[in-house]
Amino acid sequence: MKQVSFPNPFRSDGLWFKGNLHSHSTNSDGLLDLFQLSFLYRSSGYDFLFITDHNKLTDVSNVAKRFEDFLLLPGEEIDAGKSEVNTSYHLVALNLKDEIQLGEAPQRIVDGVLNQDGEVLLGHPYWSSLTANDLLRLEGYLGIEIFNSSCHLDIGKGYSTIHWDDLLVRGRFAFGFAVDDTHWHFNPHRPVDACYAWVMVKAKKLTVEALMESLKNGLFYSSNGPEILDVEASNESVNVKTSPVNAITFVADRSLGERFTAYAKPLTEATYKLRGEENYVRIEVEDREGRTAWTNPVIFQR
Repeated sequence: MKQVSFPNPFRSDGLWFKGNLHSHSTNSDGLLDLFQLSFLYRSSGYDFLFITDHNKLTDVSNVAKRFEDFLLLPGEEIDAGKSEVNTSYHLVALNLKDEIQLGEAPQRIVDGVLNQDGEVLLGHPYWSSLTANDLLRLEGYLGIEIFNSSCHLDIGKGYSTIHWDDLLVRGRFAFGFAVDDTHWHFNPHRPVDACYAWVMVKAKKLTVEALMESLKNGLFYSSNGPEILDVEASNESVNVKTSPVNAITFVADRSLGERFTAYAKPLTEATYKLRGEENYVRIEVEDREGRTAWTNPVIFQR
């Protein structure tokens, strides 16, 4: 019998908090300043926002004091190293205390962020043309951006779920994050890249410490539309309950898994019966507008 490993936010104590982990202000190449970004996300129902300006750590402390019920948090997006095809890694560092020095190798940057009690996401792998080998070269990052609003709306390379499965099928566990990568860039043929995607984090309270602890432990799910209401996982099956959706997919390694599609009425629940050979199962739910929500993977270990 396999052991089931799943940090289940739906069965954990706490409250749900909505946030964006990747955004840019006028301190790099964003078009909105810190107050404008904070006001925008707070008024759009978000509870927290990380400012991750390019290659610089923006001081958010003064603006953060102006909001009592909204957290503005420090981070940095760092360009580093070279991939197999000579592109750069984009390392999204969360909860930094000190600015990361440029010119360091990607692994040293990840190690440096961890030494500050921060965490690192690998930014937009599809947009960056990263391969599975590129992702496997680094150790210690928390997860990857499986959806990036700006990359999706700009050039159609926002989804990196194949990169996620490339890691998981090789036994490399990583969390998946949906982010905006906000720049407030738009034009007549694309919508604005803000308040388009998010993570829903289950935490005991809205503090930096509680949010970071929940993110580190995988107590969240990602979305750009639908809600996931509950997940139950055992050695026999995985069940999910959702807001009304058009499709529910249980994604597993190799040719395993199963997709359920709505016909006469929307789906709100589905159960995948395990075949006993799965090493992981993750869930994607898709509404009629093509918007998606993702759970982190349920891991089955012998």
